[in-house]
Amino acid sequence: MKKVLASIIFLWMTLLFAHGPNHNLAEEAKKRGDFKSALRYSLKQLQEDFKLYGEYANETMITYGRLGIYSEKLGQYDEALSYNEEALKIQAKLLSKNDATIATTYNNIGGIYSKQGKYKKALDYYFKSLKMQEILFGKQHRSSAITYNNIAKVYNKQKKYQEALRYYQKSLTIREETLEKNHYTIALAHSKIGLVYYKLGQYKNALYELDITLKIRKEVFGEKHSFTKKTKKNIAYIKSKM
Repeated sequence: MKKVLASIIFLWMTLLFAHGPNHNLAEEAKKRGDFKSALRYSLKQLQEDFKLYGEYANETMITYGRLGIYSEKLGQYDEALSYNEEALKIQAKLLSKNDATIATTYNNIGGIYSKQGKYKKALDYYFKSLKMQEILFGKQHRSSAITYNNIAKVYNKQKKYQEALRYYQKSLTIREETLEKNHYTIALAHSKIGLVYYKLGQYKNALYELDITLKIRKEVFGEKHSFTKKTKKNIAYIKSKM
């Protein structure tokens, strides 16, 4: 618990120190969805960080992380990887061996490799992140649920549906144990499991999962929401195939 609290305090402190006019302009651009401008301002912020704090500083580390996010949003995956690798170098010097910030960076790198279709590398980084999260928070933490979901997505892309199913179910189990009964992410997890069952040709299991999804989405979003309508369409489509 002390390690967890220390990680949370450190992350809060680093966010507090992430300041400067260019940083603020980048944040405003991000909120507008203007990631090109956010990237431009963050590059200016990086120059300021080098001058004011040096290469291996909390502020520089945060800016590299943000540059990685903005580059990924723009589809600049090689650049995004490079920025995340630079963030990792600083984290290795400033942070403890098992730190939540490093686990997050591993997850980010895994996501970039997944988008590039480099699935082996994606899984390597996701599993690194998962191992660190389990050390920090235990095996039933919500952060692990996110990583299990990310791993499942990669297996799904590889058409390794049994593996995808296993990790989606792991993610669902944690969500059910840590979230309220009708949380929207639980509905999403059931939906993903249902669609994997569909790909496996197990239509009854697929419908069972999508029926749960539909029930939750009706309660959370209402009958007329696009999520609810999409689930109904998926159910109707699977029934047409039976």
